[in-house]
Amino acid sequence: VIVPNIHHNFFSNFVSIVTRLAFESGFIVAIFQSEESLVQEIEIVNSIIQQNLAGVIFSHSMETEEVSHFNKLEQYKIPIVCFDRVTKSLNKSAVVLNNEITLKNAIERLSAMGYSKIAYVSGASSIQLFRERQKGYISGLEDINSSFRNCVTLSGAFTIQKGHESIKEIWKNDEKPDALIFDSHLLAIGALNYLKKNHPKCTDNLGIASFGGDPCLSLYADNTIIIKQPEKQMAEAALKLLLSAIDNPTADKVEIIEFQAEIVDNKL
Repeated sequence: VIVPNIHHNFFSNFVSIVTRLAFESGFIVAIFQSEESLVQEIEIVNSIIQQNLAGVIFSHSMETEEVSHFNKLEQYKIPIVCFDRVTKSLNKSAVVLNNEITLKNAIERLSAMGYSKIAYVSGASSIQLFRERQKGYISGLEDINSSFRNCVTLSGAFTIQKGHESIKEIWKNDEKPDALIFDSHLLAIGALNYLKKNHPKCTDNLGIASFGGDPCLSLYADNTIIIKQPEKQMAEAALKLLLSAIDNPTADKVEIIEFQAEIVDNKL
């Protein structure tokens, strides 16, 4: 299993579930972390080929736009299944989230809580997943008839420091948002920590939505919701696809399994 980083709750939970289920099916899982580096990801793929592993489940790095290194696995008859971050140019079975609908649902929930000026801190639009979410962000604002637009896109790994820097830039604008959506709880923690220190009163009524939410976010702002990805179902589906590919090496069926995220209240 190749993941971009193990610090995100979604990836760590996904890995844990796949490891347990694979063991029950007679497989030992090797875990690789690309740390959002294309160079490291390529080296991982080469290592997998050298070790002649049975199959690969992966989510690509922030730097990955060209995926020919994954095609090398096919040359060595090592089946692959993509999850979460996928690219259409790699025509392989995948397990994904309906990202556009997810962002629209998050905005609808924030709107129902009384918010309309919603800013979004996201990843690079060169990555399909973030491009879909950004499309959902715009569409969601249109649905609630909000003219406010402020989408900050970040390259590279999501960190607390980047959350700090992104909100600092957002708060320089004359028109401030009344709610924020983050693509990672690390970004949310960094942003809210900055606001608590520099604009403490604004967090009293600020709406917060975050992927991979951490219950500690409620210590920074009262009105926080979590965009919860169904990691158990996604892990089960990805492993099922891979085991099928291992058992049927000549089959060339491509299957895309799509899930919905759940919007839940964030409570300690």
